[in-house]
Amino acid sequence: MSNNTSHLPQTIKSFQWTTPSVSPKEALTFNESAPLLPTTTSLTGSNVLVKVHAAALNPVDWKLMRGGVPRLLMPKIKVPGLDISGTIVAVGPKANKRGFKVGDEVVAMLHFSQSGALTEYTVVEEAYLARKPERWTHEQAAAWPLVATTVWQALVVRGNLKKGDKVLINGASGGTGTVGVQIAKALGAYVVGVCSTDNVELVKKLGADEVVDYKKEDVTEKYTNQDFNLIFDTVGSAAEIWAKSATILKPSGNLVRISGPDNTMDTPFTFLAAGVDIGYNKISSFLKRGPGYHLFTAFPDGEVLTKAINLLNETHADPVIDSVNDFTLPSVLAAFDKSQSHRAKGKIVIRIA
Repeated sequence: MSNNTSHLPQTIKSFQWTTPSVSPKEALTFNESAPLLPTTTSLTGSNVLVKVHAAALNPVDWKLMRGGVPRLLMPKIKVPGLDISGTIVAVGPKANKRGFKVGDEVVAMLHFSQSGALTEYTVVEEAYLARKPERWTHEQAAAWPLVATTVWQALVVRGNLKKGDKVLINGASGGTGTVGVQIAKALGAYVVGVCSTDNVELVKKLGADEVVDYKKEDVTEKYTNQDFNLIFDTVGSAAEIWAKSATILKPSGNLVRISGPDNTMDTPFTFLAAGVDIGYNKISSFLKRGPGYHLFTAFPDGEVLTKAINLLNETHADPVIDSVNDFTLPSVLAAFDKSQSHRAKGKIVIRIA
């Protein structure tokens, strides 16, 4: 199907920021007449233009807004958000390797150096796309991309998860943790989830075999017989768990973490300090011939996302959604406040069109 540009607007609504701030309220503006760039006739390479129907927030969105090291790789005018669900409205001249065409409904995790999610139209590299299953609404589908990509890379690629493995998911009620429980169970693991009292029933319903309420029990004291093949930390408590790695993890096991302190990317110093900490733990693990230690940042990968989405769809999993918010300045700012509180149950979604 060829590009048909006659129905597309010349201007669009878009959230933007240019000056870094620890507060989204200070950084964000809502531009109701932003130019549609690039135009459908100026799409290059394997990019596609997607009409965004829904987006979702992740902690990395407001962490990037703080500026710091990643800012050097970002455009001058930045659109926040990395999760989208939408419809392809135009394709670039080389966007033909994976069979996507105008009219296809897709999901994607975006790259932070490109256009973001909180906008009516965004440009996406074809390699980042996955097809949206019909049974999910766009609001549901937008909740998956970043967390599904992250979980697959954490559990399968770095954690080497196998059927029958015993897995601990720390932060099992959050946006990433809920998907971690779902994917780990779908892959045949025995799952222990860690969460607060209010979220115990939620994590049980997701399929966790055991749930530890961290307000009542210390997971490192409850499990002391090298119980786990894999520990997946989604909330930044890895230091406490790693200190007990000799008793909680099997010698051949892995601890995979995705979250550091909120200020990790703020300055070259904090970024370097995080790197030194990772290096120390990895070298220590190697010298002791103990469990593996991994801290990583997920990057867009349409093939990985497709595997995760297909598995979640085939097992009839549904995303855990904390809230669906309107595409207005007050509503989006409230959504960022909720994300920064670290108290969201599942994903925070923005309905765009």
